[in-house]
Amino acid sequence: MFYSAVKQEILCLLVLSSLSELQSLSKIAMRIPTFVQSGESADLTCSYYLDSNSLYSIKWYKGRHEFYRYMPGEDPPTRVFPVKGMKINMTASDHVRVVLEDVVSSLSGEYLCEVTVTPTYFAMAETANMTVIDFPSRGPEIVVGRPEYQAGEQVGASCTVPASNPFSTLAWYINDEPASDLYVSRLTDYGINSENRQRLDLKFPVLQSHFKNGRVKLKCLATIAGLYWKTAEINLTQEHPKVFPIFEGADPSASRSSPGTVPYAEMGFEFSLIFWYSFQQYFRP
Repeated sequence: MFYSAVKQEILCLLVLSSLSELQSLSKIAMRIPTFVQSGESADLTCSYYLDSNSLYSIKWYKGRHEFYRYMPGEDPPTRVFPVKGMKINMTASDHVRVVLEDVVSSLSGEYLCEVTVTPTYFAMAETANMTVIDFPSRGPEIVVGRPEYQAGEQVGASCTVPASNPFSTLAWYINDEPASDLYVSRLTDYGINSENRQRLDLKFPVLQSHFKNGRVKLKCLATIAGLYWKTAEINLTQEHPKVFPIFEGADPSASRSSPGTVPYAEMGFEFSLIFWYSFQQYFRP
């Protein structure tokens, strides 16, 4: 019984000691940029509090691949492991900080910092995600069917922007007001097509109330994570119904024909010319 009690006491002391060591190392903090533009540098830091422990190693991982190690007991203390597309500034990197230069989109993903101490060789780790943004090569562009519309007609427009990583978020505005979802065609994956362009369509019935001083302003906004903000605008002008001349004896309603149709009076005149031409050809001596 005596030895059993001693063993339990020793086990409790070891557990408490282990928890104390673990707690002292639990004060680590990892900071990396959530978003960084392609071609720029990324500063990765891993701060820790050792208390009475000694640092054994600092290891950095991207996913499952270790790319940087710092071990003060070795000579030299730093060691790097190749990761495709990764360039490490060794002069600026140390036991707390790793600086990546000229980052590319393939470096997006999860990063892990692992701190190990002696004499217990306890290890703690923190993770964080970083996204490398490839901005579009140019801003959004708007294409419409025609520049003029009458009230009651349907407007069709497309907004395109070169592909990016991650995808741009596209949005339509009519007279600076967000367009209703009923008017917007949200294509799958924002409609990446063969030309590597994202596309968002807009179709809506233009009303008289849409025209402000005879114009309707359409705007397309492209954003990426609050770091990219580009717009394209176009003004549509109001087209008024065309008034056609009324021939004597013609139906007055003919002057109200819709654009692109021929009034009844003009149709009758053209029919008379065709009939006279045919008569002349038939009875020619």
